[in-house]
Amino acid sequence: MNLHDPNLSHDPDRQVGEVFRRLSAMKSLNEDAFDRVVSAVLVALGRAAHEEGERRARALAERTAPRATEVRVTAHARRTGDPDGFDIAD
Repeated sequence: MNLHDPNLSHDPDRQVGEVFRRLSAMKSLNEDAFDRVVSAVLVALGRAAHEEGERRARALAERTAPRATEVRVTAHARRTGDPDGFDIAD
């Protein structure tokens, strides 16, 4: 599949069709070889989906993370500990 082909680059349906067309062409292989090809395709799809999920998670974390220039507010109790000095563990 040539993703630089202008006919395929922005048409997801044609891209999926090309994947299935190529898999279908490999049905002429013996059963074991075809099983290995299908397994490799599934692994590649899983890896690509995982990498895309990780990329999106990093982008989301970058957008939602506090910036160094932002003012950070911390509750007084969290800064000083328990104000009455009572420790539950005592």
